Amino acid sequence: MEVSNEFGDEVNFVGIPGLSDVTSMERFVAETGTEGVTHIPDPDGVLWDRFEVKQHRTYIMINDDGTVEVTDYGSLRQDVVDLIAS
Repeated sequence: MEVSNEFGDEVNFVGIPGLSDVTSMERFVAETGTEGVTHIPDPDGVLWDRFEVKQHRTYIMINDDGTVEVTDYGSLRQDVVDLIAS
């Protein structure tokens, strides 16, 4: 993931895959080359529910002060730049 490579020293990236089993998650990580990002399985959707995620490629930004912002696919790089600036 290019954004995590670019900003990984300043931002912690965590992947929470879709509602699937650990084996599927591990296969996805291997296929996408995202081994450098921490991934947390969420087969029961607890984290998806907590952050009201409705679809894949949703990004949750949590600032140092605990502020949470939900953003969609396509704006991740700019959202990370804005997060670092705040």
